[in-house]
Amino acid sequence: MTTETIPGPLHPDLLPGEGENVGAIGLGIYVKMTGADTNGAYSLFEYVVPTGLGGPPTHIHSREDELFICVAGRVRIELDGQEHVLSPGAALLMPRGVPHMFHNPFDEETRVIAVVSPPGLEDYYRALSQLPPGRDMKLVGEVMDRFGLSLLKKPE
Repeated sequence: MTTETIPGPLHPDLLPGEGENVGAIGLGIYVKMTGADTNGAYSLFEYVVPTGLGGPPTHIHSREDELFICVAGRVRIELDGQEHVLSPGAALLMPRGVPHMFHNPFDEETRVIAVVSPPGLEDYYRALSQLPPGRDMKLVGEVMDRFGLSLLKKPE
């Protein structure tokens, strides 16, 4: 008697809340795809942003462009001094070199899919996830510096 093994799917579904959890600074951050998964084209993330929280204060990426697509709730983004509020289905490109920040000041959890190109931001998130709990912006800033990100205003 022989048995046949059916391999898993070559193109697996990427379900909400699945992926490598590298949550940091109070956010849920799920790595959905890395540069290795996309032949070096991009990385894909899901951010779960609780009410009252957001990413780092206004910052700049020197290496990556980020495309945010809101899939649940709403997210407030400040991009180069201009405010945007994304609701489900809305998208916004944040080009490298342009100051930006995101925040959830609303009454419900926000979920955002982020397409980041070129890939590599997953390594930044992994390093952030190794920091002690909380938001010590001096430590966050040190990690950011290592990965080509910078805070617009340096922590004191």
